[in-house]
Amino acid sequence: SRALSEVTLEGRIGEMIALTGATGAGKSTLAYLVPAFVTPTTGQVLIDGVDVCSLSVASLRQQVAFVFQEAVVFDDTAANNIRLGNPEASDDEVRRAAAAAGALGFIEKLPQGFDTRLGRGGGTLSVGQKQRIAIARGLVSRAPILVLDEPTAALDPETENALVSALNAERHKRLLIVIAHRLSTIASADRIYFLNDGKVLESGSHEELMTREGGAYREYVELQMGTAA
Repeated sequence: SRALSEVTLEGRIGEMIALTGATGAGKSTLAYLVPAFVTPTTGQVLIDGVDVCSLSVASLRQQVAFVFQEAVVFDDTAANNIRLGNPEASDDEVRRAAAAAGALGFIEKLPQGFDTRLGRGGGTLSVGQKQRIAIARGLVSRAPILVLDEPTAALDPETENALVSALNAERHKRLLIVIAHRLSTIASADRIYFLNDGKVLESGSHEELMTREGGAYREYVELQMGTAA
């Protein structure tokens, strides 16, 4: 059976687009098409009009940075973990990315700050701290397309709000594709794509989609907010 069908999605530099819907709707599969982690059996994924299948993996990954839901941290310094996103990043760029991802506070409290080794698998860090390191890694990259898979899932509301503000500040210089369940993460996107069973049911801004009587996205939001009758 097909994982995705009847999907049309467009994003431009300077935009933040959000993919949302229930678990198993196909959000991650759709996002995985962009850096060619999976390839379509029919249809195309185009970047600047070029089919990603015709690009080398190396050149494609220069165009797309991906932050996975399961954050991976290596037994290296905090700075070098962030620099995986861009080995040429300056200390200042690493610091700015850490601040934007909400990681600066806990990194500065580590015994040697940015020079502290994080242990095998980042064993010294909480799940939320690993997530913030991974987000900083994505932010420090210079890739024009940044995909974040559930970036706020392991974050407290205060850190989530700070990250959403940082993403809003980032969006002018790249295309941001954010997969998320939380309304607070997706509401400020330029366009929201609501998926169900591998299909895009609706797309539009939060405000546009909320005006649709009986709309799938509106119903989803009302369930989240506990206001559905």
